[in-house]
Amino acid sequence: MRISLRKSAVAVIASALGAAIMPPEQVGAVEYARQNMVVPDGPRAGQLWDDSLTPHIREPLAMTMLESGVNEIAVRKSAQTGFTTLLMAAVCHTIAQDPCRMMVVQPTTGALSEFNREKLSVMIQGSPSLRKLVRDQTSRSGEGSTAQSKRFSGGSLKLAIANSAADLRSSTIRKAFLDEIDEYPDDLDGQGDPLGMVAARQVSFLMSGDWLRVYISTPTVKGSSKIDEKFLAGDQRYWRMPCPGCGSKFKFEFDRKYFKFNDEFPHEPFYATPCCGSVILPHEKVALYRKGEWIPEASRPGAYPSYHFDALTSPLVPWEQIAAEFVQCSGDPQKLKVFFNLVLGLAFDMKGDAPDHVRLMERRDDDLKRGHIPAQGLVFVGTADVQMAGIWYLFKAWSADRQTWRVDAGYIEGATDDPHAGAFVKLEELRTKQWPDAFGRTRAVDVFGIDSGYRSHVVYTWCRGKAGVFALDGLDGWQRPAIGQPKPVDINFNGKRIRNGCMLWGVGTWSLKGAFYANLRKEGRKAGKEFDPPGYCHFGHWMDEVYFRQITSEYLGTERFKGRSRQKWIPRAGYENHLLDCEIYGDALGDYLGISRMTPDEWRHLAAMRGVPDTVVDPDMFAPAPLLAAKQVAMQPASASPEAETTAEPRSSIRDDDSWYPSEGSFWDR
Repeated sequence: MRISLRKSAVAVIASALGAAIMPPEQVGAVEYARQNMVVPDGPRAGQLWDDSLTPHIREPLAMTMLESGVNEIAVRKSAQTGFTTLLMAAVCHTIAQDPCRMMVVQPTTGALSEFNREKLSVMIQGSPSLRKLVRDQTSRSGEGSTAQSKRFSGGSLKLAIANSAADLRSSTIRKAFLDEIDEYPDDLDGQGDPLGMVAARQVSFLMSGDWLRVYISTPTVKGSSKIDEKFLAGDQRYWRMPCPGCGSKFKFEFDRKYFKFNDEFPHEPFYATPCCGSVILPHEKVALYRKGEWIPEASRPGAYPSYHFDALTSPLVPWEQIAAEFVQCSGDPQKLKVFFNLVLGLAFDMKGDAPDHVRLMERRDDDLKRGHIPAQGLVFVGTADVQMAGIWYLFKAWSADRQTWRVDAGYIEGATDDPHAGAFVKLEELRTKQWPDAFGRTRAVDVFGIDSGYRSHVVYTWCRGKAGVFALDGLDGWQRPAIGQPKPVDINFNGKRIRNGCMLWGVGTWSLKGAFYANLRKEGRKAGKEFDPPGYCHFGHWMDEVYFRQITSEYLGTERFKGRSRQKWIPRAGYENHLLDCEIYGDALGDYLGISRMTPDEWRHLAAMRGVPDTVVDPDMFAPAPLLAAKQVAMQPASASPEAETTAEPRSSIRDDDSWYPSEGSFWDR
């Protein structure tokens, strides 16, 4: 029997080969991610990405396609807004639909390792279509992927860190995805700005125009924030939604004229729209958010798409959490900076104008006795700053609401080239001294810190083997933590740490100085106020003008650095700043001891340990600052219009006090 084929064998083979080499059907980045990208973590881990849950990602993701005609986009965001998904979806689409050389840059080795291990690799392995395209890391051909590079047909993805010049000097790339750029160094090994180094890798594509650069970050401090600068250079798009009352387009803003909540639990937040005062309850937020769209506020020729998105709008963050986090700030400038950055997605306006030192001297208290710990001084630290012919020192104590009292301050004359002689002998006496408190007891310092910037080897020797003694190193930069992880500085000739050797602790001085100056500007009973606010600074009558001149010896100025502006602390001409350094190092040690993180119960337990009588422990001492302020203001209903008086009248426990909410302009200007 003869079998007749509709196609010849050659035709069948040719058809199969054609199907194998035919390029895949071109789809957009959003559609591709929707069909192929498996979410690596979170509540929907292991499932395909569902863009209906986060529609704000669609437009900026579509902008990462070269077909969009856009070369740059910037995203200024808060935490928990889903933009890491945008980065991964753009990478996936490029691998499958537009293969080329590209790069993802993370700020640190740890951030890059976590991104690769917890997100990128998990997503690739969990997405079948991507797993087929990305070469296995175990390949022996030399063409396989590595820990720093994902390779695929037609291109590669390099994983780089912003503090490695070697990483950023890699071969030419067409697409660059730059994550958390505010944490990038301003200057990398004297070779310039990392952003500029990445841009140099894309020069070959400038004429053709088929290049892409994506900036994503939470901001830091106004005037120094890289993402703030990139956002303002763009067309400044915000997520706007239709008002349920009048249909006008509006955006959620953290302004307590509109975003209202109680200052104690339950916070019961709601939003009254600025247009007509229509009330939006927390359970209505997500449905309204899904009706939103991106609308630019600064469209102009040459402006690329730039986006702002924060937790107030995010479908991932409940309003109750936002209200609670703001109340917990209790007026603490350090906490407020974190709130602005991570919750509002805004650069914090750090005020650097120190108050006049003469006015501060007028606040000295005759009742404070030198060398005595005050009744509410529950945490007690000492600090020192070593100079050539002597050592400056400061001892201060904190209460539960971060008020501070200076217990002693001064200068020890003597040689500082021998840790066992000269000025160090007197310093050791002060460090180990038992200081009298207000109840007839005595206490030693909880911890002691000393600046190691001058005569470092002598300071290390003096610190070695002393429990509770910290060798400190002031570090520039707005992204630095108050006090970081220590590193060993006592090592042997093999480079290994010496047992019980000295450890060096880095201190992020820039943000701490801003917080200290904010506290100095606070006014209390000495200025006729009814109470001393949280963070208020107390000074004894024994403190002289030298101290006050030194603690006000710096200001926040702007300088041009490697082609861009940044804010930094600048010493005033003719002023010494040693006692300012002691104050800042003391605040770093206070942060280490948890003065801003301890719960009221923990403070009460500490008060009991210190022997503070119950009659002295004022219950208000443990209350959040907004509650204290609430006692001083009258309750007034907020109304944006006559209609709003009936729809948005706040409950009696909700304040409408302008002094405690950030709006346009600086929080500290209000």
